[in-house]
This record gives sequence, C-alpha cells and structure tokens, in this order.
Amino acid sequence: MTPLTHPGPNLRLIPLSDNAADDVHRVLVASQDYFQDLGADHIPSDLGKRLLLEALHTPNRHMMSITLEGQIIGLMDFRLRYPSPETAYLGLLLLIPTMRRQGYGSLAMDIWETWLDRHTPILRVRLGVPAHCRRTLRFYFRRGYHLTGEARRVTVGHMQPRVLFLEKHLPLSTSSDTSPTARSSPQMG
Repeated sequence: MTPLTHPGPNLRLIPLSDNAADDVHRVLVASQDYFQDLGADHIPSDLGKRLLLEALHTPNRHMMSITLEGQIIGLMDFRLRYPSPETAYLGLLLLIPTMRRQGYGSLAMDIWETWLDRHTPILRVRLGVPAHCRRTLRFYFRRGYHLTGEARRVTVGHMQPRVLFLEKHLPLSTSSDTSPTARSSPQMG
C-alpha cells in the first residue's frame, strides 16, 4: 500500500512496517489521556509492538501513521472487508494531544474515506465509540456517521465502557463510471 495524501497541508497516511513499533509506542505514550479515559491505568511497554504485530498479521488489517510535515502525529488502525466484504472497520484514529482540535483528524478521515471510495470495493465504514466519549461521538456525527442501534460492553483496564457502533455509507466515486464493478480492488502490500 502506498502513502495516502491530500492536496492541502502536507498530511499523509503512511503504512507502518514491523520496524515501526517504537513510533507506535511514542504516539500511545503521548496519548495517555485517551487510555485513561477508557479506564487503563498505564500503557504496557510492549503495547505498541503488540498492536503493530496484530495489524501486520491479521488479514486485511492495516496500521498507518498520520504524518504531518514528516512528523508522526497519530495513528490509524483499520480492517478492510470486516465484518462483511463491503465494510471497512476503523479500530483506531488517534492523534497526539497537541495535534487535536486543529482539523487533522478530519483531514485524515477525508483522505482515508476518499481512498476507500475511489480505490476499494468498500461501501460502508463501521466503528465503535465508548458512549461516554461525547466529543468523539460528535466528531463522527458531523462526518455523517449514524448510530446503528448496536452497543456492547468491553473490558478496558478497570472499566467496562458501553461501546456504541456507528456506520457511514460511502458515496460512489464521481468518476465517469461509478458502478461498483468499476471500483478497483486495493493494491495492498
């Protein structure tokens, strides 16, 4: 998979390889507030490596850095064709605190959703957000995501937050041939 870019600020989504565990860990440690909000007391020292290896060894799963001007400012972890062939599941969109609320999360989502729409057979994006994360829910509502009516409790640290599931249907590309069969299959690797 090649880096994904946008014609604005020099923000890129760059696929991570197995030698990026330290970069992943740095973003996780810098974003400790995210994990505390979910109920985790600390970030295990091997969490970055474990998440990266899981992504690399799970079919159709990808972890990408969100990079601004050559500096990693966040992570995106997603899985294509999950839980169904026409769905992408966004497992993580995380920016370091100093880069939040500046539009970079929206820009990363714009890049990713545009890529999904133009270069994959994906028709829907799905994700889960803890119910108590109101700001995150508003972010996705503003992006056109809607609640599916599904919810599940998950164990994170000492808490069991209720996770609400959201979806968004992707519009077909506006190219001259917009049939689903005209949408190319992604070149991953």
